[in-house]
Amino acid sequence: MELDVLVWEIISRLPLKLAVQCKVLNKNIKGLISYPQFFQTWFQRQEHPSTELIYTVNAVRRTLHKITLHNPLPIAQIETPFSFDIEILASCNGLILFDFEQVTKYCVFNPLTGEHQLIPYPLPTTDKLHSMGFAVDYPNSDQYKLVTISELVENSNLFYNFHLLSSERPGLWREIQLRTDSFISFSSNPPVYWCGSLYWLRCDGSVVAFDTRREEAILINHPSFIDQYDLSYGNISTGQNIWLGRAQGVLTLVCIFRRFIVLATYDNARSSWTVTHTLDNFISHPDGFVTGFPVWIDSNQVSFLKDRPLTRYHDLYEYDIEINDYRQGAAWDTVDKPMYCFHPTLASVHQTPFDNVETDDLLYIAAKLNEIRGFIIEGIIIQEGSSSGEVSSSEEE
Repeated sequence: MELDVLVWEIISRLPLKLAVQCKVLNKNIKGLISYPQFFQTWFQRQEHPSTELIYTVNAVRRTLHKITLHNPLPIAQIETPFSFDIEILASCNGLILFDFEQVTKYCVFNPLTGEHQLIPYPLPTTDKLHSMGFAVDYPNSDQYKLVTISELVENSNLFYNFHLLSSERPGLWREIQLRTDSFISFSSNPPVYWCGSLYWLRCDGSVVAFDTRREEAILINHPSFIDQYDLSYGNISTGQNIWLGRAQGVLTLVCIFRRFIVLATYDNARSSWTVTHTLDNFISHPDGFVTGFPVWIDSNQVSFLKDRPLTRYHDLYEYDIEINDYRQGAAWDTVDKPMYCFHPTLASVHQTPFDNVETDDLLYIAAKLNEIRGFIIEGIIIQEGSSSGEVSSSEEE
């Protein structure tokens, strides 16, 4: 018992990548490191745990980008070539959800451990699929769920149709419906996972919420403050002007009006929004066109990236608590949205047989995931045109 405590104390002070490598020492240590409490202890002992923002940029060639935020070190940005047939759908508690379109499979992947699980698409339906939500319960449990939302019309009745898949039963998609009076267009904002529920933002500010534990859906009404600000300060009619995300651990709504940026947080117990900040609008042109977008980093107040005219750069605006306002900071190169926040964790990925997948496809997926893992964890860039798997590292060891 004393030896286990000593091993725990030593390994929990190592960099997470080295701690994971200790799993190979013996079964007891592997079990110790796999225990969710280990990661909580490790995280508490890190002075400056890093955060990654990952996103893709589609141009003549497609690239995968990573921005490393690791105070007090400077921000680091790197990019690598990326396949057009792979889409990032979500990132949650150390797991990333990919869509391998060529193989018609979803893939849950932990870049730190290298574990992955392939999941079949839901059966084809006639309803209009909007997007995929991803809920990872780690470190509370090793369970995760995938949830799709679509629109369905039956006998003149309107429904939001959810398909739900749990990690412990990866071949079974279940169907759940929420009746609605009307379909309002969804924002391009990715769904947000917060407090056990997934949230889809609609363009009028209302939200469709799905409780992944109770497996129930509700509609959160359009916030009343939006109408008040519309009358007083004028709505923005061009560009995306409303976003939803997590900031400082709270579900946060960002609304852009002609004169102001308004931040509001959601009270789950009261099912209501509270305006927390009203700021001068610094991310729109005088003509009202929105030239920026929020950057969501779970533990921080929401930041903003504003386009720098006639360049490929964006200026980062971060909240300064001392002046209770936003201050212009570093310039970021070649950015796009959505950006997905990634923190390395030891979240487990369920292992299931790769049924109905050709051997060549399995090899293709394994090779691509190895490249992605090398890029996200090690900063290794794949050289274009290299058939021998040559790589180079852009980050110092």
